[in-house]
Amino acid sequence: MQFSLKGLFTLLCVCSFCTTAFAQALHDTAEVLILKTGELLPEDAKPMGDVKVLDGGFKIKCGYDRTIEQAKEKARKKGANIVLITELKAPDSKSTCYRLRGDVYYAENITGYTPVSSSAFDSSLSAIVPPDADYAVVCVYRPKGGTGMLVHYNLNVGDSADCRMWNGSKYSVKILKPGPFTIWAKTETKEELTIDVQPGKVYFVKCSIKMGAFWGRPKFVEVDAHFGLPEFNAVEMKGDPEKQGDPIYQ
Repeated sequence: MQFSLKGLFTLLCVCSFCTTAFAQALHDTAEVLILKTGELLPEDAKPMGDVKVLDGGFKIKCGYDRTIEQAKEKARKKGANIVLITELKAPDSKSTCYRLRGDVYYAENITGYTPVSSSAFDSSLSAIVPPDADYAVVCVYRPKGGTGMLVHYNLNVGDSADCRMWNGSKYSVKILKPGPFTIWAKTETKEELTIDVQPGKVYFVKCSIKMGAFWGRPKFVEVDAHFGLPEFNAVEMKGDPEKQGDPIYQ
C-alpha cells in the first residue's frame, strides 16, 4: 500500500489526535507539575493538548490557588501530569477571577523535578539585579487601560520611596535592607501589601484601580517573575524621564 505525502501527513495527525483524545485519565490524586513561561519541560515530556480555566460569569471561588487546582484537574482528565502556563490573567475590570491557559504534557517521572529557567529569562532578571548583589529590586508597574484610567495615586514602598502610579507607569526600587517591608497607598481607603525581600532577588508588583464609592481604590498584587517581567517590560512610560527614576529605600 502506498501513501502520498498528504495522506501520510493526515494519518500521522489522526494518530496524534487519537493518542491525546483517548488518553487514559490519571487518578484524582496524581501529582501534577506546574511550569511557567520560561521554564523548561522534562526531556521525555509528550504533548497531550491544552487546558483553559476561564470565568464562566458565575464563579465565586476563582482565586489564584483555586485556578491552579482547576488546571491540574483538567490536566489529569487528559492523562497529563504537567501544565505549562502560557497565559495567566489576574482579576481586572473585566473579571474578578484569575484566568489561565496552558499546554499539558505527560512525563514518566516528575517526582522531584526541579524546573529550570531558560537562559534568556535568567539573563533578563540578572540585568535588573545580579544574583550576588547585596540588595533586592522591587519592580512596580501599572499597565495601561482598565478601571479608573484617570485615577492615580502615590505608592509608598517602605517608608521613603514614593512612586506616582499613573495609568501606564513603572518604577524599579532598590531595597537595601532585607526582610519584610510594606507597600501601601491611599485614596478613599488605605491598602497594604507586605513582601519579605531577599538580596539578589527581583520582585514584581502589579498595580491597578478598583471601584470605590466616589473616587476609586488602589489595588496591587505581587506576581510571579515569569509573568511580571514581560508585563513590566511592556509598559512604555512617556513624559518626564525623572518620573522613571530609581528611588532607594534605606
